Amino acid sequence: MTLWNIIYLVGIMIACVGVMQILPLALSAGFGDGHAVSLALTCAASVLFGLLLVRAGSRKRRTILSNSEALACVGLCWIAATCAGALPYVSTGFMTPVDAWFESVSGFTTTGSSILSDIEALPQSLLFWRSLTQWCGGMGIIVLSLAVLPHLGVGGMQLYRAEVPGPTPDKLAPRIQDTAKILWSGYCVLTAVMVVCLMMAGMNVLDAVNHAFATLATGGFSTKNASAAAFSPAVQWIIIVFMFLAGINFTLHFRFISGRWNAYGKSEECRFFVLLCTVLTLLTAGFLYAENSASVQSFSDAEKLLRGAMFQIVSLITSTGFVSENYSLWPLGTMPMLLFAVFVGGCVGSTAGGFKIMRIMVLGKVLRREFFSMLHPRGVYTIKFQDRPLSEKIISGSGVFFVTYMLMLFLCTGLLLCWNIDFLTSFSAVLTCLSNAGPGFGRVGAVDNFGWMPQAVKMILSFCMLAGRLEFYALLILLHPSLWRKPGGL
Repeated sequence: MTLWNIIYLVGIMIACVGVMQILPLALSAGFGDGHAVSLALTCAASVLFGLLLVRAGSRKRRTILSNSEALACVGLCWIAATCAGALPYVSTGFMTPVDAWFESVSGFTTTGSSILSDIEALPQSLLFWRSLTQWCGGMGIIVLSLAVLPHLGVGGMQLYRAEVPGPTPDKLAPRIQDTAKILWSGYCVLTAVMVVCLMMAGMNVLDAVNHAFATLATGGFSTKNASAAAFSPAVQWIIIVFMFLAGINFTLHFRFISGRWNAYGKSEECRFFVLLCTVLTLLTAGFLYAENSASVQSFSDAEKLLRGAMFQIVSLITSTGFVSENYSLWPLGTMPMLLFAVFVGGCVGSTAGGFKIMRIMVLGKVLRREFFSMLHPRGVYTIKFQDRPLSEKIISGSGVFFVTYMLMLFLCTGLLLCWNIDFLTSFSAVLTCLSNAGPGFGRVGAVDNFGWMPQAVKMILSFCMLAGRLEFYALLILLHPSLWRKPGGL
């Protein structure tokens, strides 16, 4: 792989992150919190260093990338962006380098796991920076670059496919830059609508913007220690609606707005997503009612119970990670539903993490084909999705992804056990980081944080967050020796 492509793209990412830091810098100066100078230095350093790399790499870079090179470039760009994103936390003195990188990775990957025990102690500028990293990472920093920098030029489609999660990323326009602009335009419109709705429900401007950023990105960083529990039922219902929308393929939103009113109903994946959310919510609400039936005496009691169940299911299945109640105190029977929600994730082409609904459906269809083959050895069973036959590449890819996911889950859980962390905490911490879901169970539950963990464990979990957001291959390929032995490589 050519060194110049890496230098060029990494430079663009670092410069973009530096430009993003202008916004928290402006807030810091406006509020007079005493951190404006530190933020100005990190902003200038990121932009200048990024531009130097761009200048150095632009001379000999190639405009065509192979799939493996695109994957590797995306992995390296995300690592560089998260490192640059950690600088404001370090320069202002609120975090150590490892803690800052963990928080930055959690932000850009929209995981929502945090090392902070007192979120409200941070100045507004850093609270905004946390939410901004999630918002930019939600749709993808590579996709953002393709939208605002059409002259990027280096393997646009390969980079898009390498970053957008899911087995079949949609292309909405002939040019990849136009696809990126369409996706980001819809993303911005939904964010603006949510900000208005939250302000109408009683939130102040900064809280509304922060929570809209975190919700549409399915990130879950809140400005309050109590997360969504600090706000009114009306605010919580608004967050539920927009978390749900963020968990649906964004191309369906575009088609609906374009006049195809049946876009959601025609999507097999969307229908299954709605069904799954409904079933998990009703099961969870049923367990809660069985445990607290004596306290449900009025409509408002029933609404609170249903809202609590729906909020947590939608929050976890979309990998948002907002918390409206301490679900660690819920009946033990709710835990399988919550863990399954964390694992399964949202739809392909959404900002949600997890295994993805489409892959679950594909593996279910494969299982049904195997039963059919046992009953009818000479029969022919074609696996279809959206009434179209699926290629064996997509089918086998879903299986390989499942195996990779499970291997990574149990390997990293085993590593955490080496630090004498209990199994439930270790397993759920790795699961929630791989699924980019935020809170877990045990000592990293709804009202806990990751700050107490050893530095090495935080590094492992940061790797898990990046691997989950980029769906493993963009990071794992960097470890393969053959990538670096190609003609013209490093």
